[in-house]
Amino acid sequence: MFRRLFQRDSSVAQLRDTDADWDRIARSDPYYGVLTDPRFRTENLTEEALAEFFRSGEGAVKQAAKRLKSRHADFSPASALDFGCGVGRLTRALAAMTGDAYGVDVAEAMLIEARRHAPASAAFGHELPERAFDWIMSLIVFQHIPPERGYRLLEALLQRLAPGGFVTLQFALYREPEHSGAPGGRIVVDGGIVRTVNVPVPSSLRQGEMVMFDYDLTVIVAILAAADVSDLDLVHTNHGGFHGAFLYGRRASS
Repeated sequence: MFRRLFQRDSSVAQLRDTDADWDRIARSDPYYGVLTDPRFRTENLTEEALAEFFRSGEGAVKQAAKRLKSRHADFSPASALDFGCGVGRLTRALAAMTGDAYGVDVAEAMLIEARRHAPASAAFGHELPERAFDWIMSLIVFQHIPPERGYRLLEALLQRLAPGGFVTLQFALYREPEHSGAPGGRIVVDGGIVRTVNVPVPSSLRQGEMVMFDYDLTVIVAILAAADVSDLDLVHTNHGGFHGAFLYGRRASS
C-alpha cells in the first residue's frame, strides 16, 4: 500500500551498507557497538561490566513493560521478538519476562555472543521467524538502517505481530541545524521549518563507522495504522540536539 513512498529517486543519499558496518563492529567490539560506553570495550570488559551491560537491558524492558501496563491492564505477553538483538541485551530480559523470546540480527558474531549468555527460553537467528509474537521490540536499531529499507523491515515485523499484540519501537526523527552536515539522510528542523538534507556517505568513512538516519514519523504511523496498530503512545527524546521517539502501540484484537 505504501510502496510508492519508499521508491528511491536521484535526490536520496547513497545507500550505506549498514549490514557490513554492523558485521565489522560485531567482530571487533560487539558490546561497545550496542552501548557506546568505554566500560563495554572488548579490552575493558570485566565480569562486573558484563553484568551491568545486561542489567541495562533488564531496565529497558521493565520500563517499556511498565509503560504498556499503565495503558493496558491486560498486558501480559507470552512471547517476544527482539529486532536487531545484537548480543542479546534485551532478548535475555524479554525471555525472563515472557518465557519465549527470539532475537534477530544480521551479524553472526553478535549471535554467537548472544547464544553464549542466553537462557533456554531465548533463541536467535538471522531471519524473521514465520510465527506471531505478543510483543515486538526494537531499540536503537532503525536509526542505523537507511529508512527506505527500514520502512519495509517495519512492515515485515508487523506481519509477525499477533492480534492484540504490543510494539515498543525507537526511531531517530530529526535533528537541530548544527547536526545537519553528517552523512546520510537527515530531517532538520531550523526555526520551525522542516527540511530534508541528504548528505552522501563519503568514501573516506571506513566500514564499521555507523551512520545515523532520521525517519519520517508520518510514514511510520501510516505503516502502523495499516497493520491495525492505532492505539499509539509516543515519548519524545532529545540527545544533545538529536531528537527521536519511543513508540508504544497495540494491534487491534480482531
